[in-house]
Amino acid sequence: MMRALLAAFGLWLCATATAAGETAPTLTVVGDDAPPFRIFERDAARGFYFDVLNALAKRAGIHLRFVEVPSARALAMMRAGEADLMVGLLQTPERTAYLHYLHPNLPPVDKRFLVRPGGPRITRFEDLAHLVVGVERGKSYSPQIDQAGALARDVSDSYAIALRKLGAGRIDAVLIPEAEADWLIRETGQRFDKAEWVIAGQPTYITLSRASPHVALLPRLEQALVELATSGEIGALALRYR
Repeated sequence: MMRALLAAFGLWLCATATAAGETAPTLTVVGDDAPPFRIFERDAARGFYFDVLNALAKRAGIHLRFVEVPSARALAMMRAGEADLMVGLLQTPERTAYLHYLHPNLPPVDKRFLVRPGGPRITRFEDLAHLVVGVERGKSYSPQIDQAGALARDVSDSYAIALRKLGAGRIDAVLIPEAEADWLIRETGQRFDKAEWVIAGQPTYITLSRASPHVALLPRLEQALVELATSGEIGALALRYR
């Protein structure tokens, strides 16, 4: 209880100082365009994850600058301290070495295999033998998939590219977050089937670079995230994109 009261008092002091004229810090958010989670537009960044970050920034008294880069580049920037925040990441031992994972987590996201109509049946991991599976560079899917050395992967810089390869018959399937698959199919008009095997989602997180010059803001950010979760605002934001 005392810890929560102290954190809340710290947030109040921050808001008071900002109101008195102190410049609020600006943190750089990096990531790829991945609707409905991350959507980059000419003058704005939206989508479920970015809406959560904007709500978090308002509560924490900070400003955000959004920069669109491929996932692998975004992770490299976070490792080097060239960016401050990413959102929607799975937790892995490698990433934990250079990222702080904010708690509580965001909702899990199921993954699905897309195939061409009449394509291979995928009901379990063993069905992937002899198939070439399209994935996006820098993305993590599940421990079983990430650590499967024998899995034949075709790596693309975006899911849109991977789906074009699938449509052209260059690969057998694409592994992709289900909500993102639904969005891309709806937007592009491409026709694909979902294989039966569903890879159950794992918790996703907002992360802060351990090399960020703003790393001291971690307690403030986590307290603001707790408030967002307990208020029900995160759930309400998710409903915008269903």
